[in-house]
This record gives sequence, C-alpha cells and structure tokens, in this order.
Amino acid sequence: MKKLVAMLMIIFSLFCSSTVVSSAAVDPAVVLVNPVSLSTVYSNNLLISVKITQPKTIKVKVFVERQMVNGTLSAINVDTLTISNGTINSETFQSTLISDPPAYKSDNNLSFYTKQINDLTPGLYRIQIDTLDAAGEKIYTSKSYVEVKEKTAEADAKIFDKPQSGTMQFLQNLLNTIFGD
Repeated sequence: MKKLVAMLMIIFSLFCSSTVVSSAAVDPAVVLVNPVSLSTVYSNNLLISVKITQPKTIKVKVFVERQMVNGTLSAINVDTLTISNGTINSETFQSTLISDPPAYKSDNNLSFYTKQINDLTPGLYRIQIDTLDAAGEKIYTSKSYVEVKEKTAEADAKIFDKPQSGTMQFLQNLLNTIFGD
C-alpha cells in the first residue's frame, strides 16, 4: 500500500509541475510534461507528452537544430549556447522538421497527447506545440528545447550522483526509500 501511495504521489507531482519556454503567446491549457524544457536526454529517442486541460486542437512538431560551422551544417554545441531569461537565442539556427504528425483534437477537460520519436542523433531539438482554432489557424505557440546525447555507462552512473534540490531531491529520496539503492 505504501508503494502505491508513493507512486501516486510521484505521478501527481509530475503532472502538476512543468516548464515551458516560449517565444510567443503560450496557451495555459496546453503544457509540455515530458521532456522538461532545457533538459538533456541520454537516449536516441524522445517520448513527448503534452497535458491538455481544456477541449483543444494541437499540433506538435519536432525540429533538429543545426548551425553553420565552417560552411557545413553541424549539430549545435549546447555547452556554448547562451540562455537568457529561460530562452535560447535561436537566430543562427537552421531548423529541419523531423516529425509533423496530424493535429490532435481533445474534447475532454483533461487529456494527454503522447508521441515517441525514434532514431535521433546527438544534438539540440526543438519541440513546438501549436494550439489551433476551429479553422486550423495557430492561436498559440510554445517552443521547448531539449539536448539529446548518446547514452553512456558514465551518464547512467551519474544520474543519482548530481546534487539535486527541492522536488527532485525529495523524489530521489522517496525512490531510494521505496526501492533501495
């Protein structure tokens, strides 16, 4: 029973906490839950999850961001990016669309859109969520960036070694208590 309550607490906290980085007006009823904006994913795929809290129609697009280096389009070195007020200056980026599924319509007051994008290479990716009106025109747009890196044994070992604060520290301690080291 304790494990069930703990897992419900974890799921509830994940659904209630989110961060969205945007360059235009953001729809408060449409929130990117996963991956967290400005985070790093150690995998060759992304699981995108969007929480929708009103009847809405959305379109989720995924772009790989490249930059011109010595006349060649190259993956962006995330370590050299400047982040100001939670946003990335993307003026020099060249975006390539890698996922453009059809629009998703929700008729409920709470629903989730999920999509897995596979076979990604290391680099910077932009997730763009457009809220559409009845005519299919954009009324809100939010953009979130995520870095994809190769999965390595060293990255796996460091997941719980990094100092955490706040909610993440609480969740880490809770998981360690429930499942052990």
